[in-house]
Amino acid sequence: MDKTQEIMQKVRRIELTARRLTTATLSGQYRASFRGQGLEFDDFREYQPGDDPRFIDWKVTARTGSPYVRRFHEEREQVLLLAVDTSASMRYASSKSNYSKLEYAALISAVLAYSAARNGDNVGLLLYGCHPHFYLPPAKGMKQCLRIIREIISVANSGQDVGIEEVAAEILRTQRKRTMCFLISDFMMSADKQAIGKLNFRHELIPLRVADAMELELPQDAGTVCIQDPESGTPYHVNLSSPAVRKAYTRAMLAHRAEWEGIFTQLGIDMRDLRTDADFVPALRALFTRRSSHFAR
Repeated sequence: MDKTQEIMQKVRRIELTARRLTTATLSGQYRASFRGQGLEFDDFREYQPGDDPRFIDWKVTARTGSPYVRRFHEEREQVLLLAVDTSASMRYASSKSNYSKLEYAALISAVLAYSAARNGDNVGLLLYGCHPHFYLPPAKGMKQCLRIIREIISVANSGQDVGIEEVAAEILRTQRKRTMCFLISDFMMSADKQAIGKLNFRHELIPLRVADAMELELPQDAGTVCIQDPESGTPYHVNLSSPAVRKAYTRAMLAHRAEWEGIFTQLGIDMRDLRTDADFVPALRALFTRRSSHFAR
């Protein structure tokens, strides 16, 4: 089987699975969670007692000599951006999973894209960790969903993790309107609170952290093995039978993950942890339910 046929088979597999997972229930929860996220400027009117003083437009007020407030109407149409990490570490797949982390990210992206399409929303894609980065402007429809899957699966394996600051800058440059941004990554890159804070201030950020079970805890009694860094290609000989080695690895991995979790918690960002050997739909449903409950209050 040549490379093109292999890619098309993966695309078809993910497309069919995503369509099955995108049930009416999930689409309904998506609609309830993400409706009315933005306010669009409509007009000015004179200030009336009880109006929120934060909406006073001081330029118009100074020009007319009377206080005026900005009037808005709710934006029903949402823009969804799927920012997907395609660096070499995302291609890892252990024997415990049927998907690599990148294929899993493609499946998550497909479900989100199909849910958005059913709601009449625009969906865009940013692939980073490849050179050059790939950007697909937001658009509607099922063809856009299929394009998103194909681009993720077929992206060239040519990049290392990039700094989150670079990713945030690209999102801020390409997305002028407030956007619902799903950041799908294993977050193996260095933590950066400032970059995440800038991105979350301008847009609605929802990080989805993807991990393989074998990454979280090394196997026991495997002896000395040669492990290759997927990003740099550097080989390491590691004695996995050593409790000290496994303990040191677990401690370092947990510390790195905790650093990211601390940033998201401090910034009030609702991050979700997903594993390639588990169903992600319950986690998405819980996320949608929590958001819809928040907006109902």
